[in-house]
Amino acid sequence: MFGKKNFQPLDGPMPPLGLLDFESTMKFREIALEQFQTRGWDTTVLLDWMIRTLLSSLMADSASRIFLPKTETSPFVLDDLLPLSAVEPMGRVKLPLTRAFLLAPAWNNRETAEALHQAVGYSMEALVDEAPVGVYLKEFNLAIVDAAPHESLCCRFLGKGTALLDSYSLRDLAPAIRTNGEDWFVTEADGSETYCPVLEPRMAALYRLGLERYYPSLFTDQWEEE
Repeated sequence: MFGKKNFQPLDGPMPPLGLLDFESTMKFREIALEQFQTRGWDTTVLLDWMIRTLLSSLMADSASRIFLPKTETSPFVLDDLLPLSAVEPMGRVKLPLTRAFLLAPAWNNRETAEALHQAVGYSMEALVDEAPVGVYLKEFNLAIVDAAPHESLCCRFLGKGTALLDSYSLRDLAPAIRTNGEDWFVTEADGSETYCPVLEPRMAALYRLGLERYYPSLFTDQWEEE
């Protein structure tokens, strides 16, 4: 019963949602939406649940990334998660870290330990940094920190700290960014389109579900382009 076996991640008692498959997620959405629509139920409840589940999973994995072998981690690059560099932010927001879902993928052991020690002395309103340290997606109430991930992560753990973030809306992203779950397609300023691979399927699924939930006409336009 307790003999060794060739273990695979999906064999575990709680497979990490990082193994999420975009196609399977959209298939669940299709089947569940059909059931909701057939019974006349409010479909926004389903979309909200899927969005919140994905956000919760991303946030948990963001925090626990520090426990991975350091040969498997590297500094976090925002565009690897969502290619936002193609779009100008609509402004900036000063956000208490405890009031949002936070993705701050820590990757350095020493910096994490130092940040945790220093965060103990921070005030509740202390700014993590004077300059913007990441982005804020308002429909998801999601903060993604790439410039000070260790400090932000530790501050939120201690229930304190504020971050200055560039703010974005899905409404502004939709004309420039779309995805089929395998690639991100980005419309550049000159009208040309470039693409890059999806490295985190949960973010691609979250983006698509968010458009469907908050801007259904934009979601329909993107769906028809594929």
